[in-house]
Amino acid sequence: MSVSTPAQPRLPRRPDVTARRAKPRPSWIVRQLTSMRVALIMLFALGLLTLAGTLLSQAPAEAQSSSATYAEWLNLVRPKYGGWTDVLNALGLFTVFQSIIFKAIFVYLSASVLTCSLRRAPGLWRTAMRPRLVMTDAFYAKAPLRASVASTQEQSAALESVSAAFRKDHFHVTTVRNGEDVQICADRFRWSPFGRVLAHLAFVVILVGAVVSATGGFRDESVVVPIGDKVEVGHGTNLSVEAKSFTDSYYASGPPKEYSSRLAIYKGDQEMMVRTARVNHPVRYDGVTIYQSFFGPAVDMTATTPTGQVLFDQGVAQAFVADKEKDRVGRFEIPQKGLTAFVVSPASGETDPSIPPGSTQLEVYRVGKQSPVGIETLSQGKPATIAGVNFTFVREREFTGLIISHDPGVMIVWIGAAMLVLGLFGVFYFPHRRIRAVVRVRDGGSEVGVAAIERRNVTFAEHFQQLVEDIRRAVGDGAENEKGGTVDA
Repeated sequence: MSVSTPAQPRLPRRPDVTARRAKPRPSWIVRQLTSMRVALIMLFALGLLTLAGTLLSQAPAEAQSSSATYAEWLNLVRPKYGGWTDVLNALGLFTVFQSIIFKAIFVYLSASVLTCSLRRAPGLWRTAMRPRLVMTDAFYAKAPLRASVASTQEQSAALESVSAAFRKDHFHVTTVRNGEDVQICADRFRWSPFGRVLAHLAFVVILVGAVVSATGGFRDESVVVPIGDKVEVGHGTNLSVEAKSFTDSYYASGPPKEYSSRLAIYKGDQEMMVRTARVNHPVRYDGVTIYQSFFGPAVDMTATTPTGQVLFDQGVAQAFVADKEKDRVGRFEIPQKGLTAFVVSPASGETDPSIPPGSTQLEVYRVGKQSPVGIETLSQGKPATIAGVNFTFVREREFTGLIISHDPGVMIVWIGAAMLVLGLFGVFYFPHRRIRAVVRVRDGGSEVGVAAIERRNVTFAEHFQQLVEDIRRAVGDGAENEKGGTVDA
């Protein structure tokens, strides 16, 4: 008798992986915009440029309007940076935020963040709104977190109990029938991954705010206003500041304890407000912020022609130091005659043999020339003639030093900061958690399988275990359960 060997069942043909439609490779531009290495290099360069622009004085827009005005501005900051002035200027570090390099890096980083966000958003949307609902038996058997709970309840009752346990823990529940089984996809905080996109977009918003501030705002750090004088803010604001009075107090050891200025703010010729500016308590008006910064001595000077025409009549703040901080120096211009004058007086507690008490020294230069056309020691009230101009030292008084700034991008930066905080808060404090469950028909009742992928969240395992305990109580059965994965259910 012959025995025929039963034919082996024909296994389904394994699909050819190479036949699958391959995703098109991103273009070179997209690869560069999404490259982490390039982004880190650009961020490092941006950080260095921003640090330089913050620490170094930046030329205002008016100073960059022409080469002559820019040269005058360089002469103003030259006492501060000394021999490094020309080097820093050659490197473009006095106009960092207007440089082509800074703008190019900003454009790249903005485009990079937008590209990454746009590429990531569709996947996040599919994960949140169209998750895979049917999982294989292998998933429930091999998932890192898994458990099995036996129940005497019928399948429909067990399904309702399990769904209620998920909803009680604030999970969004979706059910689908797969043959005789019913599967559950439970999500909690499924919108949380979009917090990453929000945080990335916040970076772009903050950059936009910084650029708006750099290009549309200004910050003048050394505005000196002699007491009783009025100084224009400039920058197209039509504002001016008058220092009405100045008060200061000192510790017993000598350093200043507190100092403040009583300031009047004018728009055109109309006085708009009078406020007191103190250290860390600025005065604000019409988007302009005025900070109390420093103070020092000033001298009243007049300059007239031989016929009596007044060329200059106001206080000159001696805001600069010279000769190893032994002298205080002030500077003023007489544009009608093409002259620049420097007023030199001994610093507080210092003496200068060439400048007797009660007098000051005047040095007059032609604009753009290095050699003075005249140097005179002026006694109070006695005029001296230099280059055809009569100069008179009237009296001594004080000046107040102010920082005046306008930051139109600050609100944009605050919005970006709020977006960043909200995005990170959502990601870290409301992490997305997805748990799968299957309710199977078994003799004498049903069986509930629960499984999840841990996704690098150390607290997820504890949450999963607690949820399994809730499901056990919900199905109302105390039968011993299977062990699986990292959770003993």
